[in-house]
Amino acid sequence: MNQLVINSEKAKDVAVILFEKFNSTEGIFGHNIMPEDLLPDSDLTSSGIERGSYEHLMFITLVVSIDYQRNADQLWEAGRKTFEDEQTRWLFFPEKLVKKNFDEIIEAMIVHKLSKKPKKDAKIWSDVSKSFFEVYDSNPLNLIKQCNYDALEIFNKKFDSRFKQSFPYFSGDKIFPLWIRMLYDNVEIKLKNIDKIPIPVDVHIARATFTTGCLTGNYEGTIPKVFSQIDETWKKAVELVNHPKLKYRLQLDEPLWHLSKYGCRFRKETLCPKKTKCPVSNFCVNGTVNVSAEKIRISEDNINGKTSLSDFML
Repeated sequence: MNQLVINSEKAKDVAVILFEKFNSTEGIFGHNIMPEDLLPDSDLTSSGIERGSYEHLMFITLVVSIDYQRNADQLWEAGRKTFEDEQTRWLFFPEKLVKKNFDEIIEAMIVHKLSKKPKKDAKIWSDVSKSFFEVYDSNPLNLIKQCNYDALEIFNKKFDSRFKQSFPYFSGDKIFPLWIRMLYDNVEIKLKNIDKIPIPVDVHIARATFTTGCLTGNYEGTIPKVFSQIDETWKKAVELVNHPKLKYRLQLDEPLWHLSKYGCRFRKETLCPKKTKCPVSNFCVNGTVNVSAEKIRISEDNINGKTSLSDFML
């Protein structure tokens, strides 16, 4: 049963604190760099590819296409190593990839552990590459231009049956808005209506939303079934915020991800080893909140703060 309640005022306060901490030198638990921020052969100051270039756009687009049930640090590191290796760099260029057979794609993605599920990941990567080759002349920027640099128009492509057929998985509820955020934040493409794009809900965003008590109640099921409620939580939060820089919910994707990745996942029972360093520890619920990629279980007692917080998984 889904009996969840959005606590908008709490979400507003949590949003402001996390946003400001993340964008300070302090960061959240000392971190404010996302795995995708690092360019191939990069230390953030020098790079083998130029930020915002075609190569960067393809790197972001193809690596994020297989960003599901993965350790993000390992995935993006594998992506960088694969790009840095001249023997496997062709994977990032559709016009070169289409000349390879499927076994060659599988083998190339294994070299630096870019794939976790070799056949499935290679199929997704290959499908995305071939679709961009066939439909958009090998360049995602042509899709963006077709949509007049409008983030909402790009996002609505996911509801087009032909687009979904050409870009399965990539057009999913998590990966597609995540890609749009990376276009804006990482590739630095200026997009209109970025405020209309939902937050890409993964295990970290879900976990942070529930542990902070911004969404409480009684629920047992999967993340996709509460995607809209988690997104609505942060949409409402930002609508209540009066902040000079925090204007749209996608800006909370990275802070929430860091809160879960470096904080919430370590908590067991009522003890949280990160509590003294957590910027939003005063909001943390006492109830049972079990969140994993496979399943969520939220206890109704969570509302009254009577049970323990436990069983966090990557």
